[in-house]
Amino acid sequence: MSRIVTNSSANTVYKNYMKNNMSLASSTEKLATGLKINRASDDPGGLGISEQLRGQVKGTGAAIDSLQDANAFMNAVDGFLQTAHDILGRMKEIAVRNGDGSLSPDDQANLLTDWDALSTEFDAQFNATYNTLSITGSKTWINSSEGTTTTDLTVNAVTAPATGTIDIDAVNTAITEVSTERANLGSVQSTVGFQLASQSNYFDNLSSAESVVRNVDMARESTMFARNQILVQSSTAMLAQANASTQNVLSLLR
Repeated sequence: MSRIVTNSSANTVYKNYMKNNMSLASSTEKLATGLKINRASDDPGGLGISEQLRGQVKGTGAAIDSLQDANAFMNAVDGFLQTAHDILGRMKEIAVRNGDGSLSPDDQANLLTDWDALSTEFDAQFNATYNTLSITGSKTWINSSEGTTTTDLTVNAVTAPATGTIDIDAVNTAITEVSTERANLGSVQSTVGFQLASQSNYFDNLSSAESVVRNVDMARESTMFARNQILVQSSTAMLAQANASTQNVLSLLR
């Protein structure tokens, strides 16, 4: 064609050059960020799915943190209850020893002094705090990403054997009550362990699913990058040829 006002060939080549250049820029960005969705226009549908999954991943991560906090709290509580059991064991020894008829009044007075100190220390276990919170009373932890399922724990204070009188029955009663509290604690902590394992697995699966939607396949995108580079280079060369073709018209004017 010998028309020069409109160079159709150059326009067609330029259109493809721009298209190839945009594809190359997109490949460059994906390889640089590691993401195949960097903006909504990259994949509107995929972006919506990815954001939903991201929300669930974050919620599940928070639930895992909550369950880990619950487990740490219960470990601390169990430590205090173990000490309470140890104290009661010593108090029972004192109660049995106190029945020894060969003890002098001074010996019995010394045992009573030890007993009273242990009784006070026993109460201290149930007045203890963890992260400024009392270990007794009710506590609740969110254990799912939906925020609607919770784990509850209630620890009741146990009354210490009274001071001033060495009473073996009071010790036996306290041992039973502390054992009940620890059994309840152990049951809840075991449940938390299963919930933690479940949420951790769920977190891994969600993260993997979100990665498939949002993260770029580096090997595939590297191939596309090389392809787009060649297309940009070839379209640039062809654009030069298309522009040069109009120079042939000059020969008609000589």
